Amino acid sequence: MKILFLGTGASLGTPVLGCKCEVCRSADLRDRRLRSSLYIENANEHILIDPGPDFRQQCLTHHITHIDSFLITHPHHDHIGGMDETRAIYYAMNRTPLQFYAEKFSIEKIHKYYDYLFPLEQKPQYHGAPEAIFNEIHAGEIFNTKNNRILALRAYHGPMPVTGFKIGNLVYMTDVKEIPEETSLHINNDTMLIISALHVRPHALHFNLEEALEFVRKVKPRRTYLTHISHWMGLYKNVSRILPENVYLAYDGLEIII
Repeated sequence: MKILFLGTGASLGTPVLGCKCEVCRSADLRDRRLRSSLYIENANEHILIDPGPDFRQQCLTHHITHIDSFLITHPHHDHIGGMDETRAIYYAMNRTPLQFYAEKFSIEKIHKYYDYLFPLEQKPQYHGAPEAIFNEIHAGEIFNTKNNRILALRAYHGPMPVTGFKIGNLVYMTDVKEIPEETSLHINNDTMLIISALHVRPHALHFNLEEALEFVRKVKPRRTYLTHISHWMGLYKNVSRILPENVYLAYDGLEIII
């Protein structure tokens, strides 16, 4: 399995528009973060988690023109803001219908926000709208994509549910503040965990760094990468020095083979 971090930033990205903090002014490319998204190649299938508002640029940068399956964690703009850009993938794949996998609450919001592309009932009136199939999934249950069996996992972004995904030994969960015990049971020392850690200070809706590390200490994955990182986390080089063994800050463009 090959995984590629297309984006590892929080909702505003880094640098943040108008900000002059040391992270936003950093020349280290590992401190420059587009909105969080993950690209996976496994079992001859191309999977993308969350087409956010930087989706077009991410695809151009990494020469991505084929996506078999889109997985959606939740319907906030920084995770679905690139839905319009999926039209280009549709055409690049010779008008093969796009396959989306999401829970009901995410599908409903996508239909609401992008009704000109993906109306609930009638055919879209918008010229160039892609053909798309929305596959409803359920937390705690396995679903099948083209060539993969994937487990949908429950977590909470404050009061809002979010969907995590387990593909083989990889677990991806972002925008989490609470993770139920039944989800934790699917993570062990054979797991590579990707989990969000917004920054150092506490936040009402997100794990901060200490909360993410506490969860890691609890479930003991083989290796952990932190994502959905804001500029308030600090410089990559400084934070990396204080992280425990086998815990790493992810960065845009990081590629891992597992």
